[in-house]
Amino acid sequence: MEAKDITFLLQGAVDKKIVREILADLRRHFDGARVILSTWHGMDTEGLDCDEVVRSDDPGFFYYSDRPGDKMNNVNRQIVGTCAGLERVETPYCFRMRTDFRLDGNRFLQYFGAFPHAEDQYRFFSEKLLAASYFSRNPRSRTRFPFHPSDLAFFGRTDDIRLLFNVPLMPEEEACWDRDNKRYNRYTPEQYIFINALRQAGRSVPCAYFNDDNERAIAETERYFASNFVFLTFEQFNLVPSKPTFFMKVHPNSFMTCYTHNEWLGLYKKHVDASIRVPDHDPERERIEVFYKPYRLCRLVGNIISFPFRSKMRRRAIRCGVLEFFLMPR
Repeated sequence: MEAKDITFLLQGAVDKKIVREILADLRRHFDGARVILSTWHGMDTEGLDCDEVVRSDDPGFFYYSDRPGDKMNNVNRQIVGTCAGLERVETPYCFRMRTDFRLDGNRFLQYFGAFPHAEDQYRFFSEKLLAASYFSRNPRSRTRFPFHPSDLAFFGRTDDIRLLFNVPLMPEEEACWDRDNKRYNRYTPEQYIFINALRQAGRSVPCAYFNDDNERAIAETERYFASNFVFLTFEQFNLVPSKPTFFMKVHPNSFMTCYTHNEWLGLYKKHVDASIRVPDHDPERERIEVFYKPYRLCRLVGNIISFPFRSKMRRRAIRCGVLEFFLMPR
């Protein structure tokens, strides 16, 4: 595969310092590739070294609940921005990524096409998409969210990425589905996109809400994941996050309920190709476990310090500040 066959689609808001670094890395590692930046009207993109800027009207966001300071659900921004950018992609392959991650190389290409087999009943894409293992939730973990592949980045055939994002926008009734229990959204953004992509194609998906952990939903999640994705660590995917939110050492709790690459290999071996070798040791899982002990102590300190504050947003900021002060790599 040559660089000229790939379009890099950067989607999201623009922090010019970060985006300049992303673009410089792409030019360094993928000379000849096309780069498209898909963002919103009003974003400052002057002087950025990309081949094309696509601007859309911002569709806005939903909150995850009505509790003050809760996080934003940006699924409609993701759908609108990605689809607008995909309309301009003409190459057979596309790397769709957020505007807050860099790429430090091209080693990820060795994984594309390396696991070609799939169960016919569960094959959805023409070729497996590469995706990050971080945020690809294991529905057998304590966060029992079926059909939850990571949406941080995808690499694969352009038509397959179009198939994934060819979904309707999340309507307000889905976003405000469960007001009585203070949990608005029927699905997380990752679930909403994947589940609706499957349903758009006529597939029956046995998952009625975000933590509908019935055994059929869990089993089908595993089979769809084994047949349609390859989950990679950040290092394998060459992804370099710009925010502490995505640093394993700072937030190992977020990684605890996600698949590792080796755990994805276990799914592939179980459901698709029994001849594949799964390593005896899983260094990614071991790192998560090692980082989790100091995280718990720092989290306790953060909870104690933030306890007097009534604002949820303020408490979260204090906890994150404590974690970053003690745990950020230096």
